[in-house]
Amino acid sequence: MSRSSLLIALSLVLAPGLLFAQETTVYKTTNADGTNAYSQIDPNKGEQRKVDGRDPALPAAAPKPKTGNEIACERAKLSIEMYASDKVLRRDRNGDGELEVITPEERTAEAELAKRQVTAFCPPEG
Repeated sequence: MSRSSLLIALSLVLAPGLLFAQETTVYKTTNADGTNAYSQIDPNKGEQRKVDGRDPALPAAAPKPKTGNEIACERAKLSIEMYASDKVLRRDRNGDGELEVITPEERTAEAELAKRQVTAFCPPEG
């Protein structure tokens, strides 16, 4: 049996188990002719290795980046919470570095704006 045929046969035998198992033990032995053989059955003298269904050389899956709408939705929800709190809020109104307390009217207007942003950017709940 050629090396490529052996690799294909091995792939067909191990692939279903690797796809559905979170972790599998694979045993490696070297035959008398120097070729490697892999099995899920312990040959007693085989090198034992635990593998999972993904290539260990691949980097860990990165989280999917958030879309602009998802970011805007999160910020709008945080704004609603902030304006609904009892905290004293301040902002630099004219860029001079001096923070001034936000008035109740400004707070209400900003909260209304944040609610409109939630409607615009957040998916409907349901």
